[in-house]
Amino acid sequence: MAATNPSYYQSGVCQDIRQKEHRFHLYMNQRAHDTPGANEKLVVPPAGSMWGTIFIDDFTIRDGPAANANLVARARGMHVADGIADSNWLFCHNIIFTDTRFKGSSLMMRGDFINEDDGEWAIVGGTGEFAYAHGVVTAKTKMGPWGGEGGIPCDIPQPPQSLETVTIGCYGDAINSVAFSYTDQAGQKKTAGPWGGDGPLTTTIKLAPSEVIKQVLGTTGDNVVTSLTLVSNLRTYGPFGKPNGTPFSSQVPDGKSVTGFFARAGASVNALGICYA
Repeated sequence: MAATNPSYYQSGVCQDIRQKEHRFHLYMNQRAHDTPGANEKLVVPPAGSMWGTIFIDDFTIRDGPAANANLVARARGMHVADGIADSNWLFCHNIIFTDTRFKGSSLMMRGDFINEDDGEWAIVGGTGEFAYAHGVVTAKTKMGPWGGEGGIPCDIPQPPQSLETVTIGCYGDAINSVAFSYTDQAGQKKTAGPWGGDGPLTTTIKLAPSEVIKQVLGTTGDNVVTSLTLVSNLRTYGPFGKPNGTPFSSQVPDGKSVTGFFARAGASVNALGICYA
C-alpha cells in the first residue's frame, strides 16, 4: 500500500522538462584584501601554511574587462585553501544578478582554482529565471593590475593568443608608456598602445619564434609603475625604469605564457596587469 503523503508535502503532475541554454561572457574582479578597494576579507589567516585559510568574498562581475564596464552581478561567498600538498583553493559563490534583465535571479557556482590557472567551475543550481540550473563556468584569468588608481582603464577587446613585441617607455622615475603587438584568437596580428605619455627613451623587445614571457616583475610608487622586468624562457629584459617602491611579481603557471597587458594610464603608466594563456 502506498504511503500517505504528509500535510507539508505536495507533488505536481509529471511533465516533460524543457531546457534553455544561456551563455554569458562576464568578468569577475577580485581585489586582494591588502589592496585599496578590497572586495575580500581574510577571516582565518594562514598558520604556517596556506592550508585552512578562509576569505569571505563580494566580487564584482561586469560585462567587460574595464573598471568602468557595466556592473551586472556580484559573486558572494567564500574561498578556502583546502590543499595540503598543493595551493588549491575551493571557491563557493552565489552569483546574484543586479542588472535589469536578470535582476532577482542567481546561480550557485563552486569549483577548484589551482595556482591562478584557468579551470572549470560547476553551476549547481539557481533561482528565478535560472531555477534548477546546471552548467559549467570556464574561468579565464588575468593577474594584477599593480600600481595606483590614476589614469584611465586601458585594455584590448578580446583575450590575446600570443605576444610578439613589447615596447616600454621610460621618463624620470616612472614607466612612461607600454605598447605591444600580439596575435588574437582568430590568428590576426594586432597592436595595442602606447598607453601613457610621450617620453624620450623607448625600448622594443621582439620575441624570437620560440620565445615566450614567463614572468613580469617590477616596482610601483604611490600612483605609478616605477620599473619593469620581463623574464622569458630564454633571457631577462630589464629592468626598465628605476626600481623604487613596492615590488610585485607575476609568475604564470607551468605551460602558460604572458599574452598581453592591461593597464591604467595617463601621463604615465599608473598600473599594469598581464593576460596569460
